[in-house]
Amino acid sequence: MDEPEKVRGREDAASGHEAGGAEEAGDGFQLVIHGKKKKRAASGQDCRTAGSGFGAGAGPVRALTREKGDAPAPGAKAKVPCHDPSIPRPQDVYKIRVDNYKPFEHVWLERNEDGTRHVHPLENLPVEQFVVRNVPDREPVKPADLEDTPFTLVQDHKGLTELAKKLKSVTEFAVDLEHNQYRSFQGLTCLMQISTRTEDFIVDTLKLRIYIGLYLQEPFKDPTKRKVMHGADRDIMWLQRDFHIYVCNLFDTGQASRVLQMERNNLEHLLLHFCGVTAKKEYQNADWRSRPLPDEMIKYAREDTHYLLYIYDLMRQALF
Repeated sequence: MDEPEKVRGREDAASGHEAGGAEEAGDGFQLVIHGKKKKRAASGQDCRTAGSGFGAGAGPVRALTREKGDAPAPGAKAKVPCHDPSIPRPQDVYKIRVDNYKPFEHVWLERNEDGTRHVHPLENLPVEQFVVRNVPDREPVKPADLEDTPFTLVQDHKGLTELAKKLKSVTEFAVDLEHNQYRSFQGLTCLMQISTRTEDFIVDTLKLRIYIGLYLQEPFKDPTKRKVMHGADRDIMWLQRDFHIYVCNLFDTGQASRVLQMERNNLEHLLLHFCGVTAKKEYQNADWRSRPLPDEMIKYAREDTHYLLYIYDLMRQALF
């Protein structure tokens, strides 16, 4: 045995593991640490990196792997997979062309004099114009139950035309997006949820990708229409990147929850706090490329916007 082997043997003995060995367990997960495997007691499959994180005291970087054929532990609740390898690539099915070499740019924004950055058109407006001083005093409008609300799955030009007409006739609507970025450089927007005061819509943004901007740009950029979203940072970028849709007049319930110093800021907490609704968040990281969408995923997607206008009503009262 050479010197490096002796050192490695002493390290393995000190840590209580044999080199290359793996302890047995029944959940199908193995904890990989410096090339050695150790079973983990947790069950389910997660597409995110496991471990205590980076930084001082974080310990070794850990990753989870699943042995083929292994099943979750008896009695454990199966998690919704974030990647289904049986789903064909949307880029191939819907002829979606993605250019990973061209950086995303704001097509409507002008550049400053020396061309070093984009100039947002609102930069030249005084701050006073962004402050709403005369807020109408109106009672919050509680939505009907999900089962009693008309629902439309938009999958063709006719559906997009009808949706655009209905958005033209309202003064406010709620929006959310479902995105998939697993093993993808930029990712794809897979779904758009829109709710008015009386109806819910889900738009198949994979099938209708090249047409969505043509039909929906106007209501989204109309400053007289209030758009309500939750945690819209990435949604705003995805709307601009994938559909050239720009949002004007936005109320972000995630930001409002921070201003109101609420206990938690996620949508799950807001749904429970304001509406008494317990959301099934296991679909939060589901593979939204799936077609046709199962009923449970449609229900989850609708809940993300169905109650959002009512939450906006209550938050607006608290803020003003």
